[in-house]
Amino acid sequence: MLRRMSLGDLLKKRRKERRLTLSDVGAALGLANGNFIGMVERGERMPSDDRLLQVADVLELDGRELLAMKYAATHGAAAEVLLAPPEPELPRMRKLLLECCDRPKVMDREFARGERTAIERVVFGALLEYVILPGLDSDRYAPRRLRDRVNKHRRKNPDDPMDPWWFEEEAELFVPWLRSQFVGWDLDLPTLTVTIRHTDEGKDQSTIPLVDRELRSRMLASVDAAPTLAQLLAAEGLSEADVSEILELVEFKKMRAAKSSA
Repeated sequence: MLRRMSLGDLLKKRRKERRLTLSDVGAALGLANGNFIGMVERGERMPSDDRLLQVADVLELDGRELLAMKYAATHGAAAEVLLAPPEPELPRMRKLLLECCDRPKVMDREFARGERTAIERVVFGALLEYVILPGLDSDRYAPRRLRDRVNKHRRKNPDDPMDPWWFEEEAELFVPWLRSQFVGWDLDLPTLTVTIRHTDEGKDQSTIPLVDRELRSRMLASVDAAPTLAQLLAAEGLSEADVSEILELVEFKKMRAAKSSA
């Protein structure tokens, strides 16, 4: 019996058919090299859904078929797979965040619960704005290749977000440097604010709200009745597709909770 081709084997076969190197595919995805693609082909890493669709575009494959292969390779019902804690998309960045967090056990649980690693992304975004970018500009010992890449992006695409994978790829140099730039951080879940301690002195810290309170206030004032969950999610800037996906997951969890309590 022939062994069914794995996702990694299919990507490798298609890449070679198109006469592309790992570096070629990595460059097309905006990555510094092809290391990540190589890990995916060897079955050592599983890309996020968004990244897999990008790979599909580069290799001219059907993204829906690749997603089907990804989830078919995972044991369990499809709904359980979708609701399971996501694997860290940026494992070295997650490790860094937990190592310098004031409450690593609590944050580790929250990261595992997060939809598409959303919580760690917003925490990393706060560090990016208040620690990483200022440090890259001012510290002569900052990783030069990463600094050049960030500055090039700022010049050419100032309004586009930076790909977190840049920092994951440069982790060997980036992580030790970043650890020297601040002391620690914490996330207050009830108020959704991140506190970054720049030094050991108590007052030398930044407090960043993760929710745009002004936007939410305007949105609440614009509706006659109490806003729906869909309206609140839309007010936070989520796309219509993301809102629909979250609402479906909420309804599934409600149904499962109702069955367990019956």
